[in-house]
Amino acid sequence: MVQIAPLDRSHLPQVMKLVNSHLSTVIPGWSLTPDYLWERLKSNPSEEITDPWVVERKSIVGIVRDRVCAAAHLLRYGDDTRWKGVGEIDWILFWPGEREVGAEVLTECRRQMNAWQVLDERILGPLPVHACVGIPDVWPHIIGLIEQFGYSSNEDIDSTVYGGTLNGIASPGEPPVRGVTIHRDLGRFGTRFVARLDGRNVAHCECISDLTEGGQLSALTGWAELSEIETSESMRNQGVGSWVVRHAVEWLRLAKCDRVVLFVARENEQAGAGRFYNRFGWMPMVRQKHWGRLNQSGRDEDER
Repeated sequence: MVQIAPLDRSHLPQVMKLVNSHLSTVIPGWSLTPDYLWERLKSNPSEEITDPWVVERKSIVGIVRDRVCAAAHLLRYGDDTRWKGVGEIDWILFWPGEREVGAEVLTECRRQMNAWQVLDERILGPLPVHACVGIPDVWPHIIGLIEQFGYSSNEDIDSTVYGGTLNGIASPGEPPVRGVTIHRDLGRFGTRFVARLDGRNVAHCECISDLTEGGQLSALTGWAELSEIETSESMRNQGVGSWVVRHAVEWLRLAKCDRVVLFVARENEQAGAGRFYNRFGWMPMVRQKHWGRLNQSGRDEDER
């Protein structure tokens, strides 16, 4: 028999095993700590816009014979926010062999949404850590269950996580185009490298050299992230984009980073971004999709 209970600290050792086992299929060697996860059940600082809108949070577990087999975290947004009437399953996890328990937990999530009287019910899926921005394709047991319950993926919002090492990548060398110069400044997320020509920015790349959240996640030591990589159309296929990325890589190696992750939106991957990253030895690690609202066909008559 499945017992549904609020998640408390006594459940954390088993919940951490559940969380980190799932996370290890996304990025090798990554793991969260109990304190890190516990704090993010109360708030998520990385969601600086939407997190302050949350007015209620609830975390639950599904237990069979004293074993935590499933867990979920739920949010309700306030009526004075842009997401008025929205309820969200922030994430739900269960062991592959425990689909029945996962179904019981998801059913309880639905009951809570009804109790909150939400007008719009959504499911996201990512864990609160870099590289988790959706539900990855390496969690087919999760995808199968939420599809069964009537949730649908947003085909227009998906991405692939690329990753690899920084070893063996050549130094930037001379500019590939005469007159192009490199500049370093502060970007939206981290250190930004910008290629300029005749006073114009023609390419840029940002890099984040610490993914440990200030030392809270030691398992992420040595990992970096590249983002906002873009080359102007006039400079493409001339080596300028690669040159800028090599400057970022050189900077990251000075920060003692030796591995990297980056996110590639589907439309960019189809346009050739994947081939560009392959040149550095970085390969696809996982594809993630964003999941959206509950289909009306998935709602019971008494829920409408």
